[in-house]
Amino acid sequence: MTARIFHILALLLLWGFPAFAAEVVVVQGERNIPYEAAVRGFEGTAGVRTVERLVLSELRGADVVRTVREARPRLVLAVGREALIRVREIREIPVVYVMVASPESTGALGRNVTGVTMTVAPERYLTFIRDSIGGRRVGILYDPERTGVMARQARAAAERLGITLVEGVVRSPRDVPRTLSELAGKTDVLWLFPDATVLTREGQEAIFLFSQNSRVPVVAFAEKYLGTGALAALAIDPVDLGRQAGRMARRIMDGVGVESVPAEGPARPTLKLNGSVARHLGIDPARLGE
Repeated sequence: MTARIFHILALLLLWGFPAFAAEVVVVQGERNIPYEAAVRGFEGTAGVRTVERLVLSELRGADVVRTVREARPRLVLAVGREALIRVREIREIPVVYVMVASPESTGALGRNVTGVTMTVAPERYLTFIRDSIGGRRVGILYDPERTGVMARQARAAAERLGITLVEGVVRSPRDVPRTLSELAGKTDVLWLFPDATVLTREGQEAIFLFSQNSRVPVVAFAEKYLGTGALAALAIDPVDLGRQAGRMARRIMDGVGVESVPAEGPARPTLKLNGSVARHLGIDPARLGE
């Protein structure tokens, strides 16, 4: 009987019936390790007593916006790109996002929205590439629909730093091998963007085969790519991103206007290296350290 009552109450909540007021509603794309880590970091710094969580992968067909509104939270935490897209209709409640690479591409940014992107400032990458690797011609692959904003930011940063940005536009995963062949002989380093069009399984295979055959180092945005052939990564810690989002949320719930809490990039990216790849490319790993 107890289990049946619990099941009925859960269904009422998921399908938009009134719920008790929570300080924060977490709308989360799915249950995966990085997202769970970000939520833990958030809860550790936001200082909230009641948190209600809605996991989109478990809410097939539910009216998430209605459920959020009826929970009457003081703030919404959107974890992941899909979560931010799903709450973009909400304008009356502050929204803080985390674990989103290109929030500009979601159509969800408004006066009530701020957060922490996954993207390290392009100057950090390009300065490392120029000063530690000696790269002056930096290749990028990107889909304008997904990471076009990041490409524009990279273009401006490269110009300021005296670096030539060699751009390869990819509108379909099938374009990756052809675009790489067009970059051959024109780039000293390949810089990976967090672009789902480019980084399919086949796209990754093509990129790291190109790197090996052309002896062009790859600089990535996540440590996991070191295992598949990247030379270096400016890695981010989801727990740290969650803590940043929690501090922002705390300020907002303490009365600071959302417009006075600007979006931030990762505060503490960490340089990670693959020593065996460095040696294969004839690069001394010791000179790559920060």
